[in-house]
Amino acid sequence: MKRKLNIRPIMFLFILSLFSLLSFKVSAQSENLKLDSLKANFSPGERYFLLGERDPFVPLKSSKRVSSKRSPSKKKKSIRLKAPSKMPLIPIKVFEKIKAEYPRMADQLNDFASIFNDELALRKLSKKAYKKKVSSYRSLLSEVLGMRGEMFISTELQTGFDKMKFVGTLKKEGTTLALVQTEGQRGHTVKVGTLIGPNLGIVKTVNENKIVILERYRNYLGEILSRPRNIEFKKNPSQG
Repeated sequence: MKRKLNIRPIMFLFILSLFSLLSFKVSAQSENLKLDSLKANFSPGERYFLLGERDPFVPLKSSKRVSSKRSPSKKKKSIRLKAPSKMPLIPIKVFEKIKAEYPRMADQLNDFASIFNDELALRKLSKKAYKKKVSSYRSLLSEVLGMRGEMFISTELQTGFDKMKFVGTLKKEGTTLALVQTEGQRGHTVKVGTLIGPNLGIVKTVNENKIVILERYRNYLGEILSRPRNIEFKKNPSQG
């Protein structure tokens, strides 16, 4: 009787152990099947997320590195210098006379023109220094312009074009001359090369319909500017 009582507990423990082993095996197989299914249908990050485990492909600490390269600095917009105002234009005939008779003054004009063509050099000047340069150059240009009266004999033809009237033409020794009337009904003959108008324009062509004048100037940058002007012939109503 005692032997039978001893065998039963042993058998019970053996059966319990066998049942636990079978349960673990089934559970392991189930887990393997589940993992195989997840592997077949999801990426590594997603499958580990579904299993509630850490994705081994994701590091525990962030591996971001701060770039040693500096971000490109924004370039400052270049601010163009405001062109100086009220800089007199010098008629080219006056400038040519200055070069011939006052070479030192012509050199001063060219030096200033060089300075005002060099924008980088001008930017290095303080506002006060820049204004002083502009003022000095403006004064020189005004002085040169004021010398025009000494260099050229003023005539009634050196007046505004609105005060002239082209009244006809005539031929003299094969040359076409224009007859121009100024204020006071005074008549003048004009031919190619005549200085005419308030800015010493030069007559370029004369025909029965119009007189073509070319005005040329030197600006503060030393550039030569040209502007054509016309005086057109207008018939009197009595002429049909």
